[in-house]
Amino acid sequence: MIETYQLQQLVAFAACGTLSEAAVQLHISQPTLTRTMKKLEEEFGVPLFSRTKNKMELNENGELALKHARKLLEQTDDMVRLVRALDRAGRTISIGSCAPMPLNTLVQSCSGLYPGMTVSAEMKDTEALRQGLEDGNYQFIILPEKPDDDAYYAVEFGHENLYFALPVSHPCANRESLSFHEMNGENMIVLSAIGFWHEMIKREMPASRFLMQSEAYDFSELIRTSSLPYFSTDIAQISAPLPAGRRLIPISDACAHVTYYLICKKKDRSKFKNLLLSRMSS
Repeated sequence: MIETYQLQQLVAFAACGTLSEAAVQLHISQPTLTRTMKKLEEEFGVPLFSRTKNKMELNENGELALKHARKLLEQTDDMVRLVRALDRAGRTISIGSCAPMPLNTLVQSCSGLYPGMTVSAEMKDTEALRQGLEDGNYQFIILPEKPDDDAYYAVEFGHENLYFALPVSHPCANRESLSFHEMNGENMIVLSAIGFWHEMIKREMPASRFLMQSEAYDFSELIRTSSLPYFSTDIAQISAPLPAGRRLIPISDACAHVTYYLICKKKDRSKFKNLLLSRMSS
């Protein structure tokens, strides 16, 4: 019977080209790898290699065996991934979000409604979230638009509005609103972990330079001591109020005003009905 490790070693040999290099990659001795290749030939009942005094390479039989070995190993990996995903889904609520604020809210909701479950959460771009939901890596995702696919169920999950936070000395600090176009070219302080907002501001303000901050503490210190503008939202203001000497200016562009949607597969709707009902009634 052909074993998985034999196929893995065959693929490694083909990739490396020599037994010695493949043995190093596999962390086994060359004699061990040689015995495995001979055993594999015995299992097939036909020669898989052309051998000379100083060289061994796959023959036509071996190339065909290699082709199918790669397919079988890929299928094995897929099987393991899918089984693990099923097990994880039974014990874990995996969620992904396009932005940090709704993700925090969803984690709190899931933890309260399903105390016996582990909540796994991460922030990804919208395309990765869609693919992750399709592949079963997430039970829920949060997107800034409602899906048009009948396979999914979606409920509104709140709203968020983007603002410019300007120093009071800024020429536009007394404006009632500002567009991205009007601020395009301004240098801005930006916290890096803001999800889809990052791509939006880069798209809408292509002439601006963004001073990216990965640490929340560094960001807080900069916006407190610097005169550079930064972005904030109405939700962010709840936990991170405006520093002294700043004024919030609403952004007039439609894309700066977002409705979030909590999305799951329709087949999972009944399993998480408590969460979905809580969002519908909020």
